[in-house]
Amino acid sequence: RHIQNIRSITFIGPPRDHNLFQENMRIHYPHLRVDATTKSSSSSGMLPIRWINETHWRVTYKDRYRCPYIGVCQQLMKLFVFDLGKKLHVDIGTNVLIVDSDTVWSRDVTFVHDDGTVTYFEVNDYQQGADCTDMDPVAFTEGITMGPPPVTKLGSNHTAGKRTRSDNTVQLDTVTPYRACRRAEYPNATGARHIAHHMLFQYDVMMHLHSTIKRAWSLPNIWQAFVKCHKLTKSRVAEYELYYSFVSFHYPERVLLKNLQNGVDFMGGSSICNDHEMECCRNQNVLLKGCHNHRIEAMNAAESKVEKFGAMGEMCC
Repeated sequence: RHIQNIRSITFIGPPRDHNLFQENMRIHYPHLRVDATTKSSSSSGMLPIRWINETHWRVTYKDRYRCPYIGVCQQLMKLFVFDLGKKLHVDIGTNVLIVDSDTVWSRDVTFVHDDGTVTYFEVNDYQQGADCTDMDPVAFTEGITMGPPPVTKLGSNHTAGKRTRSDNTVQLDTVTPYRACRRAEYPNATGARHIAHHMLFQYDVMMHLHSTIKRAWSLPNIWQAFVKCHKLTKSRVAEYELYYSFVSFHYPERVLLKNLQNGVDFMGGSSICNDHEMECCRNQNVLLKGCHNHRIEAMNAAESKVEKFGAMGEMCC
């Protein structure tokens, strides 16, 4: 409804979620048909909607190389989304909008423009200041395109984001500078981060990112590089920040950056996304809401009004 010029929709999830997907489609979208083929257009002329289970990524990467830490496998899978076309022969085109499964849009947005630019969003969060914290993936984002450092020990100064050689000189040849938060290298950073439950990935940019990382680490794929880099940096991994850092560094002419304020025109985390709430969001020109299962479960389990209110998160109504 709110995203323009969609060619197809592909859901990726664990096999155990397939029945839930079918049930949701039957209840909420009975007028839409799930296309069992991998063609770019449906024979009925309707928008093709597909389900692809994540077995390919689990068998090819996760089971073989493991994950840097619990919960990050899903982020790595997003960076391998073009395996759909290259290895699974699913026609997804060259512009893929990655959307987290708990995201509900509330106003129109165009991502790819006629002049070649792509819309990216940055978010200022009232709960997160401009200064860098351990939640910012500084060391990993910058280190993953630098390769293993020629040092005996890698510094873990997240606020400085520096990798120090044994002779105490600083290695700063990253092509994915993390400029979102304020630190010595970026004293004027606004604190606007780029984790907004979605991001548009372009095939040529993603392949360039992959080749850069593989060359830096002398490894056949970036999943292995992620594991090794995380061991060195002990830093959080954020796929959206990594991609944005790379595209803004190498392809600044493509970046059309728009600012959002969490709690104003972006609702990052909530437990309520019913029709009434989303109508309020549309009236307030809110881009989207993140409706998280853990918040819904917390609200249902809350025993007091205070706990229930805390679990609700950002609200439009």
